[in-house]
Amino acid sequence: MRFIHTWSYSCANYLMQQLNETHEKRRVYYYGFQIVIGALVKGVLLVTASLILQTLIPTLVGVVIFAILRSSAGGYHMDTYGKCIFTSLGLFLILGALTQYTYKFWDISYVITLIMLSVLIGVLISLKWAPADTPNKPITKIEEIRKFRKLSIATVILWGIAAMVLIYFKYNMYAIAGCLGLLLELFTITPAGNSFFDKISGKVDHIKNNTDKAKAC
Repeated sequence: MRFIHTWSYSCANYLMQQLNETHEKRRVYYYGFQIVIGALVKGVLLVTASLILQTLIPTLVGVVIFAILRSSAGGYHMDTYGKCIFTSLGLFLILGALTQYTYKFWDISYVITLIMLSVLIGVLISLKWAPADTPNKPITKIEEIRKFRKLSIATVILWGIAAMVLIYFKYNMYAIAGCLGLLLELFTITPAGNSFFDKISGKVDHIKNNTDKAKAC
């Protein structure tokens, strides 16, 4: 989204001038503002869309669990904020809708099975692929890799315990939404997830290029 880049640059440039900093510092500020403004835009769009679809609570639960695990496990990053926002927005809304409109039909045994499978899959995937670094934040030190891997596994296990507590108090919808959020985050650190999101990114680029060509004509 171009306006995110524009606002981020304007804020970074203003801050640089006010603090009498170097252009190198402006690059740091620019990156920081991109993250903050991008997150705010994503949050507003997500809340607005989930309110319209009446899926706010399960959507937010899924997002929270996704974000908690992502902080240690990492995951795929789109190459532009526009792709990131619309891809993640679509996936979270599907997660919320799937939970909101199906949880009443889930037998308790199915919910327990989902939780157990989520924990098992989460531990195995974390052992194999966590943490997944990014070009902007590579993780190369063995100590850091081990630390984030342990944190990822601990997060998965703690979620499993929390989910069992939720179903004990009959908050099945929260447990299902959280498990789906967990599984979605785990998918983003696997080779299959990377391949899936690469294809989405390529499709978006293809559509954009065709649209640009049509405008030029």
